[in-house]
Amino acid sequence: MHKYRHRAIVAVLAAAGLMAVGMSSATAKSVKPAKPAATKLKIGYINLSNQLPFVVLVRKSIERAARANGVQLVQCDSNLDAQKAINCAAQLKTQGVKGIINFQLDATAAPRVCAAGPKVPVVAIDIHQRPCETVFYGADNFQAGRLSGAELGKYAKTKWGCKADALLSVNVPTAGKVVVDRENGWIAGVKAGCPSIKVIKVTTKGTTDSTIQPFTDALTRLPGKHRLLVGATNDDQSIGAIKAAQAAGRLNDIYIAGQGADPTSWPYICGKTPFKNWVADTAYFPERYGDTVVPLLLSLIDGQKKPKFVFVNHRVVTPANIRTIYPSACR
Repeated sequence: MHKYRHRAIVAVLAAAGLMAVGMSSATAKSVKPAKPAATKLKIGYINLSNQLPFVVLVRKSIERAARANGVQLVQCDSNLDAQKAINCAAQLKTQGVKGIINFQLDATAAPRVCAAGPKVPVVAIDIHQRPCETVFYGADNFQAGRLSGAELGKYAKTKWGCKADALLSVNVPTAGKVVVDRENGWIAGVKAGCPSIKVIKVTTKGTTDSTIQPFTDALTRLPGKHRLLVGATNDDQSIGAIKAAQAAGRLNDIYIAGQGADPTSWPYICGKTPFKNWVADTAYFPERYGDTVVPLLLSLIDGQKKPKFVFVNHRVVTPANIRTIYPSACR
């Protein structure tokens, strides 16, 4: 039992005891009001952005886990903006939180975010938050990238004998080393099957809308190319690439390996949309994040030692196995 919960229980029992004594001697003296129960332990959460469906699933899982563990959750949405993340950290300090779950985008801004916040344990989600990061929780990024990338490489080798035109690598460098590792993973995965594939990098801000124009520009520079592999940081970017290809009349020219496998990807993987070439995705199970990060943070607040890195157990998702991994995905 966490020591904060233990204190709350002791306080409640003590209050109950005082009431009983007061009632038994009511004829001798007036009853003193019972002391209020101890307030809930307060933890903070800096959210990445409610613009991203994957992140919404993470947030909801954290909210559920906070309720299940009997703690108060104070939230602030950084909305993909470094200054907003700094402001969030300052707000959480004012609120007196005893620990923070931090999921903000800009790794280079992390020192300023840390400086603005309280000196409490911090669990970083998917993006490093140094120097105040106590534990990192999230993707095993190189391995996550490699899983879907390897499926895409095998596909190109089987279908065309590796005579693909290019690998369009859609990235978001502001997220720092973790995303660089993820990108290097899917490039390595593809090259394991097709070593000589040409890599073209496409930089976005990580959202569907921010991907459309850069990807459109990349397609414009590749006229007449019909065997374009696509690796992307998240499913939002993959969907942005699909929207760009559809608008350009080149929907059948791209073949995708995604990252996340959140529900936005399911209609594509299940073949329920006009786009039929979502070859593979790597599952991160965002709906389960809170089940790990909230108890992890509470353990750190209690003074327990934990590993510096706790990774998601990834699985590769394909049209052939999605119904096994997510039974409701294709209904």
